[in-house]
Amino acid sequence: MSAELIFLTGASGYIGSATALEALRRGYRLRICLRRPCERLTTLLSAYLEQVQFVFVPDLADEAALEGKLDGADYIIHIASPLPNGVDKTQYFSPAVRVTTTILREATKVPTIKKMVVTSSIAALIPMIGVPAGTIMKDDNDWDLGVDEAADFTIPGNPEATALHIYHASKILSNKATWDFWKNENPHYGLVVLHPGYTFGYNPMQMTAEGVKHSSNGGFWEAIMEGTQNSSLNCVHIDDVVEAHLMALDGKVSDGSKYLLAPSKATWNEVAEIVHRDYPSSGAKITGDMKAEACVPFMHIDCSKSEIDLGLRWRSMEQMVHDVMDQQLGMRGLE
Repeated sequence: MSAELIFLTGASGYIGSATALEALRRGYRLRICLRRPCERLTTLLSAYLEQVQFVFVPDLADEAALEGKLDGADYIIHIASPLPNGVDKTQYFSPAVRVTTTILREATKVPTIKKMVVTSSIAALIPMIGVPAGTIMKDDNDWDLGVDEAADFTIPGNPEATALHIYHASKILSNKATWDFWKNENPHYGLVVLHPGYTFGYNPMQMTAEGVKHSSNGGFWEAIMEGTQNSSLNCVHIDDVVEAHLMALDGKVSDGSKYLLAPSKATWNEVAEIVHRDYPSSGAKITGDMKAEACVPFMHIDCSKSEIDLGLRWRSMEQMVHDVMDQQLGMRGLE
């Protein structure tokens, strides 16, 4: 009996490449869908190329281009997603929705497909006005997740924050479209959606020191080295995110399940303590004297469902710090 076949998108990115490697190690076959050939990914997977097929679809929202590409697959893991880039909301909203729904629709034509796992984001479950005060975030909160697509998402004088604001809205819209499809079309395959927080750890696709800027590790590295802690630590180790994707394929995981992946309750002061203890000569400017209000996660998150259903045992903040610091310092010859 041949190994089961996963159709995988997003493999040229951080989470996708790590998921591809682990899936191959576990014996799965992969049909990797890319917009264009990726030499770095081919090299990364070189030990497993007998288990890998590559297909190329320049635009995943193009139904005609995707036709037939899923044939014979047992599972779909859909990770590809537009990242924050620019302030034109039309470049976020339509692609985010159309790509996912196009794959969902194409999958209905392939009777061999048992389940589709979609990588969303914790942002998809956060109201545009923020988390209600005093609440605990779960995958099924009864919060208003409406998005006015005609609204002005501009944050004056801050294009980076504007891009993140638009990205947030796009994740909500894409997630809504995913579940609307599931409810209205009742596909023959199961659907599971994962909602990771900031994802830290070793990035198998990073080739240069400058490449850290193109993943969530970039903000973490900058915060450590420059002492600019301007975001929360609702985060997760990359290996836990990978594990969640592959465990979600199990037939015991129910159709229609959603899982939050943001277990860390660490503070920036704890990060500073780890860095200065274990990397005293790194030049890191992070300090351990931040005010209390800046050192607690901005959300209280209940990830117990992920622990129970997927069997996850979360990696520690210490491991996140070590994996990021070791990779980045190594690339700079500073180990």
